[in-house]
Amino acid sequence: MSFGATHPLKYLLRNLSKRLDKLRNSFFKGSYPPKHITHIANGNARCNVFEGFIDFLSAERLGYNDGTDTIVLNSVSNLNKAIAPLREYSLVSCYLDNDNAGRAALVKLQQELGDKVMDKSALYPNHKDLNDYLMSLYPKQTAKSKLKL
Repeated sequence: MSFGATHPLKYLLRNLSKRLDKLRNSFFKGSYPPKHITHIANGNARCNVFEGFIDFLSAERLGYNDGTDTIVLNSVSNLNKAIAPLREYSLVSCYLDNDNAGRAALVKLQQELGDKVMDKSALYPNHKDLNDYLMSLYPKQTAKSKLKL
């Protein structure tokens, strides 16, 4: 897989290759410390904020990352690490999870940064997160439905 020099995925993949901080399979989801935010700075006045890498990739697929800068928290526990860089932006679009932790993170960002914080979870109101919404657009096909004679 090859990306252009300024492609956002190139930055994320470089970060991930330096520090493989997530361990997961169907039985376990975990990580090893320290965890950090991933900041993709393209010099834009706007920044998208995602809880995790998969949500960022979902936004790429849906076309929501239109050249904006990006911060991937990699965990809501990293929210405080993101506040300082987010102060530099005129608009912060938050694609956080529709759960207690995601809503609490949004409230904290709104308290810290004020009116420039936009809640984008209205784009996926009946879904856990952006990836869950994306997956709902492509229902799973069973082996039986794939076989058409």
